[in-house]
Amino acid sequence: MADSQNFQIKDYFQLDTHEQKLWLTKIGESDWRAGKYLFQLLSDGQFKKHCGEKSTVFLLTKGNDLISFCSFAERDEIPDTELTPWIGFVYTFPAFRGKRRIGKLIEHIYRLAKNQGFKQLYISTDQKGLYENFGFSFLQTMTERWGGESLVYQMKIAHKDYSNIIGKSVKGTIDRPLGSAHPRHKDMIYSINYGYMDGIFAGDGAEQDVYVFGTDKPLKTFEGKIIGVYHRINDVEDKWIVALDYKNYSDQEILEAISFQEQYFMGELYR
Repeated sequence: MADSQNFQIKDYFQLDTHEQKLWLTKIGESDWRAGKYLFQLLSDGQFKKHCGEKSTVFLLTKGNDLISFCSFAERDEIPDTELTPWIGFVYTFPAFRGKRRIGKLIEHIYRLAKNQGFKQLYISTDQKGLYENFGFSFLQTMTERWGGESLVYQMKIAHKDYSNIIGKSVKGTIDRPLGSAHPRHKDMIYSINYGYMDGIFAGDGAEQDVYVFGTDKPLKTFEGKIIGVYHRINDVEDKWIVALDYKNYSDQEILEAISFQEQYFMGELYR
């Protein structure tokens, strides 16, 4: 499961003309009818007329590769509905499938929608059992603009309160020390000590997991202060962030340190 980072999320409508042309060409190379339709809407300057003036298209890129794209829109393919906003035109190129890379764009849109005061996100699809992996739940079957039936899913936007946890002094056990391999994915090496709280159980029924900061040596046990909680949007468990040295690490330092594992999930850091 090891994978390098350096992903970038780009807003198509904030790019200069040269970049727009580059990435638009790549969107047009998708092997999907709806992707071709998006290409046409963007090429003809009709996207915002179709989806709403505040709507945009996000691109997940790595170097010169377009990995995934999707829209964040006021309207989608369901007419005459007050439901908004929508994620649409969701696509990942074949070479990059299997690692839920589109989750990085959905995570980004989730944060934007949350900052804009929305309580939920919607997606219209003909795929069953797919978007549950990204934190969506089935809402209802609705009629799309061409007369067919579509499955509409929603993702509720969470506002968590960890004030009763952050700041507490805790101790526990390290079962995956720095430098060790993941028990199932042997190519994932722990770049930080990872353990659990003895006798405190998380949403998955197992003891609460902890990322431990403040040392460059493998540990067997830990004792420190909780400085944050990483909430997985598309999972049932949170990860507590503990500092042995009581240092208040920055958000960027924490997210970069835990990305070796959390890159495969969607989440947000609470401080």
